[in-house]
Amino acid sequence: MDANPAGINFNNLNLTLEQKLQMRLFQDSAENMNREQALSLLLEASRLLMIKDNIIRDLIKQNLSF
Repeated sequence: MDANPAGINFNNLNLTLEQKLQMRLFQDSAENMNREQALSLLLEASRLLMIKDNIIRDLIKQNLSF
């Protein structure tokens, strides 16, 4: 059985150098937040990821319908 039936290149799932820098800056700022601020940021980030998933899913559906 094929372990990667979708043909996804998993080498591209690593963060770029720029993304690693952004993560470091995010980590530094998160360390200075109180619990309430960190929880609010986490919830907003989760919401944005869900929106991103919806957009990707809709784009794939549009692409498959052609």
